[in-house]
Amino acid sequence: MRPRFNLMTPVDARRGNASEGTDWLHCTRTQALLGRLDAEIDRAVTAQDAQLRVMALHVVRRGGKRLRPALLMLCGSLGPCPDGPLLKAAAALELIHVASLYHDDIMDRAPVRRGGPSTQARWGDGPATFAGAYLFARACTLWADLGGLTNRLASEASVDLCRGQLGELEHAFDLDTPEQRHLEILTLKTGSLFSLPCRIGAALAGLDAEAASSLQIYGDELGRAFQLADDLLDLTGEVETIGKLASKDLREGIYSLPVLRALRNGGADSARLRDLLTLETLEDNEVGEAVAIVRASGAVESVRDQARRGAQAAGAAIAQLPDGPAKDSLRALAALAVERTH
Repeated sequence: MRPRFNLMTPVDARRGNASEGTDWLHCTRTQALLGRLDAEIDRAVTAQDAQLRVMALHVVRRGGKRLRPALLMLCGSLGPCPDGPLLKAAAALELIHVASLYHDDIMDRAPVRRGGPSTQARWGDGPATFAGAYLFARACTLWADLGGLTNRLASEASVDLCRGQLGELEHAFDLDTPEQRHLEILTLKTGSLFSLPCRIGAALAGLDAEAASSLQIYGDELGRAFQLADDLLDLTGEVETIGKLASKDLREGIYSLPVLRALRNGGADSARLRDLLTLETLEDNEVGEAVAIVRASGAVESVRDQARRGAQAAGAAIAQLPDGPAKDSLRALAALAVERTH
């Protein structure tokens, strides 16, 4: 039986998802802290305007995997860091992540997020933009309370995130995006928010430079592997299991690594895929045909293998860290991140 993957908070359990476990998470301290995270986020997202608060928490309160907060808490648990700073940093991190999702959904016109209507679909572009900006501003307030180093690391990661999002837009509908450039965008757009919790956790825990570097490498490798696996789900998943519209990226001209590789395979199938992707609008049957070509090309398997190698590199990066439940959890997460089904 495949181990279960999702991180679920007590709020999620009350919404009927209690069956989805945290089998990979061996650190009881992190489990306990995650149970307190929603209350910390609620305190952070205060607003005099009641409607702004509703929009800001629209997606936050659906839970999600909470991977980034868990990473921060695990890395922080490798040293003597009190609960308070870890909770505050984890809440800020989740707010930045959700803010980026709001802006992603605006750019992509995405109707679904985390199994429900996106903020953009519910209220429109303008309100969703303000709600995302508000979440980011609240996160900045939390970072400021945690000291100069934490604030600087968060600022650098935010810049990388923006660069990655802009890079993705620049290469929208670009059938000839070089693979190396595509991986650079993945590192900026997704890897930055996996590396950041590892770096901040290490800083809050007071770890030495060698340990902090190991955790940063772990986060970089895990982020790329996780995004590659996520891109595979866009080609193989269904909305009921992945919580967003399957094949959404393909429809929006955001071509993942499997698609780019299938385009470069040569032969009639690659030519047909190129013809399909140059159509002004893709009908459902044409999306299905394009996905079938990508699957038949062998690109899905090659990218899955690449994601697994990245996960193995993440695990190897932390080999010298002290043994214990935090390290065990980090290893287990790396192993499971590329095998998930949603």
